[in-house]
This record gives sequence, structure tokens and C-alpha cells, in this order.
Amino acid sequence: MNRLGLMHPSTLTGKHNAETSALYNAFNEHTSQVLQGANITYKLPSTGALVGPFGILLHTPHVGRAFLDFCNALFELPGLTDRTRTIIALVVAAYENSNYHFYFNGRLAQERGMTKNELDSLRAGLYAQSFSEEEKAAYGVARELCASSGNLSERAWNDCVAKMGREGTVALVHYVGFHRYIATMLRGFDAQMPAPRERVENQGVQQGGSGSGGGGEAAGPS
Repeated sequence: MNRLGLMHPSTLTGKHNAETSALYNAFNEHTSQVLQGANITYKLPSTGALVGPFGILLHTPHVGRAFLDFCNALFELPGLTDRTRTIIALVVAAYENSNYHFYFNGRLAQERGMTKNELDSLRAGLYAQSFSEEEKAAYGVARELCASSGNLSERAWNDCVAKMGREGTVALVHYVGFHRYIATMLRGFDAQMPAPRERVENQGVQQGGSGSGGGGEAAGPS
């Protein structure tokens, strides 16, 4: 599932694994709260092993803890809706061709009301005509930061500030950087998609608690 291997919770016993075990529990709790019942595979139903970025970060617990803290700090930034955060994640995932990243955030986006046409547009590197003006501006900044070198253009910055406000634009730039880091991890460590038989959406199993997809920043690829 990745170049480092998956860590099954049944093996995270003993004092020498205390930090890793605590991080596993923190990742599991965080993602369950974010998903709020959304059927998205972030751990294997058969073993409980975390996949995606969480499965990678368990191998460096001190980095994993800092990652989770940073994720929570990002969510406190004002100016972005849950839908806009998900659009940012999908723009990055599509550009980086990061399959698990797009899978996770695509299913989360659908739980939050995004249509198949909107998802297909983002996968193709485009925005959907149904996007709001604010969402189109967010798309433009995220796409330019991914696809162009050098500084973000004044045109893109000013357009985004005019439509989303300064706070929203500041948060947007941070979120693009955050998701590019996630995509780099997933690509560098060759994180694979779970096999179809291991995906909760194919088993009628829910991993994320109860309720409808709610707020929060998925430290997973969201």
C-alpha cells in the first residue's frame, strides 16, 4: 500500500510503540470526527491499518503529531467554506495526479453536495460553470500555484481578494501548500489505492461515526 508498509494496530503494543500507538488513535479520532459518517476508506476494514498520508506518517510519529497540529491550526483560519477547502484539495490532487488524494476528497466533496459534473471538471483541470465567483477565484489561485513557477500573479491575487477577502485568500494559499505537501508524500512513498474489496463504500461499512459530512479539515488528503 506504500513503500514504507502499513502498520496494523495489533502490532503497536509495548512501551517502544507507545508514541506510534497514541498517534494512531489521534489520527483515527480526528478523521472520524471530520468524516461524520461519510463512507471513505482511510483505514482497512480487515485490519484497521491506516492508509493514505496517515499510514505514511505513523512511520515518523514526531512529524505525524506536528502534521496533525498544523492541520488543526489551518482549520482555525477564517474565510473558507468546507466546499472551498475541498475544491482546493481536488485542484492540487488532480494536478499532481495523486489518486488516493483525489479519491478521498472527491468522495468527501460528494458528501458535501458536489455534483459529478463538477468533480469531472476538476479532474480534467477545469472549474465547473456552476461554481460561484468565489469558488472560481479560489480555483484560479490554486491552479496557478500548482501549474506555474515564480510568484503568484497580481491579477490572480487581486481577483481573489476582491471576491473572497484578504483572510480567505491568505487561508487559500496556506491550504494549497498544505495539500501539495500531502500530494508529495503520497507520490514519493507510492501510496496505493485500497483494493476495491477493501473499500468501505463497497462493503456497506461506515468508518466515520454518524451524521452527515461535517466541517473540519481532513488531515488526510483533505
